[in-house]
Amino acid sequence: MALDPIPQARLVKQAGQLFAPPPAPKTQPPSQIGQHLKNALNVALGLWPLTGVMLLMLGLLIMAGNGSVK
Repeated sequence: MALDPIPQARLVKQAGQLFAPPPAPKTQPPSQIGQHLKNALNVALGLWPLTGVMLLMLGLLIMAGNGSVK
């Protein structure tokens, strides 16, 4: 059971009117697996031009090798 503080009513005065501010978003620290997956996705998206060129070169090499066989 978490020992979160008891929420209290806060009022903010803006333009002469009182209103309750929106609740702060709850953030959780990312897990290790989630962080590694996010890093892998960032690398894959960041290197997509290089990956595309490498796949194109590999395909051309395979086509060249298959074209000379009779």
